Amino acid sequence: MTIDYSDNPNQRTPCVLILDTSGSMQTATSNGGTRIGALNEGIKLLEQSLKEDSTALVRVQLAIVTAGGPQNEADLMMDWTDATHFEAFPLKADGSTPLGRAMRIGLQIVEQAKKNLNQSGISYTRPWMMVITDGEPTDTNEEWAAAVRECREAEAGRKVEIFTIGVEGANMSKVAEISSKPPLQLEGMKFRELFVWLSASLSAASRSRPGDKLELPSTDPWRHVGI
Repeated sequence: MTIDYSDNPNQRTPCVLILDTSGSMQTATSNGGTRIGALNEGIKLLEQSLKEDSTALVRVQLAIVTAGGPQNEADLMMDWTDATHFEAFPLKADGSTPLGRAMRIGLQIVEQAKKNLNQSGISYTRPWMMVITDGEPTDTNEEWAAAVRECREAEAGRKVEIFTIGVEGANMSKVAEISSKPPLQLEGMKFRELFVWLSASLSAASRSRPGDKLELPSTDPWRHVGI
């Protein structure tokens, strides 16, 4: 996807969301909803929060890759979109969890985003990749190993910042393989709190200069303290 930067030459902070939309995300929650419903509410709140922040609105870019869903595949559901044009859309849960394939797509589009920004003369902070899953990857061992290796190499090469979030029931030892940073576990179904944190964190990143050390908001409002 080509973005026209002529009317908004501001620095960008790209963030790709790697979202588990497998069948297990249909699991009912204590409030009568489902995990996928709570995730969809969180994404709507992310849109709202970004659009209420005048700096993030013109500097944050989002993309969404899903693992699972009706196609039972890893899919780029939304290519790079500036926050000002971002409109949340409902995700459906079904199928298995090809998380490794989704992560590799995420890494590919991060590199494409950087290429497009460079070609357009737009500065950017280090892109983010946030992986959110509630289950066990169903990729083959070879696919998973390759995806983990690519994530670790991209992280070590300072090409991307990777954050991993396990929803209740996730195989946290598997999630821990993705990044050198320890994984965080969501407390209950606090997707709303998670996406409020993400919006505030992206806002902080968008205000920084490339190479700055970031002080991110506390994860206490949504993080399970047992992990």
